[in-house]
Amino acid sequence: MIRTPVWQDVSDAGDARGDGLDFDDFARSRQAHLRRTAHLLCGDWHLAEDLTQTALAKLYAVWRRVRQLESPDGYARRVLYRTFIDETRRRRWWERTGAGADQADVVAPASDPDLRLTLLDALRQLPPRGRAVLVLRFWEDQSVEATAAALGCSVGTVKSQTSRGLGTLRTILADSGKDFDKDFGPGGAGTGTGYLRAEW
Repeated sequence: MIRTPVWQDVSDAGDARGDGLDFDDFARSRQAHLRRTAHLLCGDWHLAEDLTQTALAKLYAVWRRVRQLESPDGYARRVLYRTFIDETRRRRWWERTGAGADQADVVAPASDPDLRLTLLDALRQLPPRGRAVLVLRFWEDQSVEATAAALGCSVGTVKSQTSRGLGTLRTILADSGKDFDKDFGPGGAGTGTGYLRAEW
């Protein structure tokens, strides 16, 4: 359940029933998706919940302006990803004790239970920015340009990070006995993170 952050006066967000999208309605409709995305980024459901709530609190603080945008979704996406990048610089979430320990809570597709878990584990081994690029490109299905805008970097950086990240996934999956191109390539399910998008 989304709660109005206690440190904010409701009036700071504007009239919720006024001339724009209501924050509570937006947050309720997008929270589950943001949390799943955050889980792909940090690899831990509890941390994903923290990351989602932090991003929503930041969004609430500027909602009067954001609700007038053509795509509040795009702004929310930028806030989530930049919050993740900022937090990894400060706290190294992916190395926190217990991170990923609740991986068994993820429901794998019946067709191949091991495949999805292997991919999630491989994704978690990527550096935070590379992981963010792949999640944006293939889980969120964003263009190179939209990914660059969300992360505040150049198109060239997104392209190089995508190439490097997919190459790293190939290596990690090969080491685990999975054939990236067979399991995730054109004859399989697209790219690895595309597989996640299709099966989540």
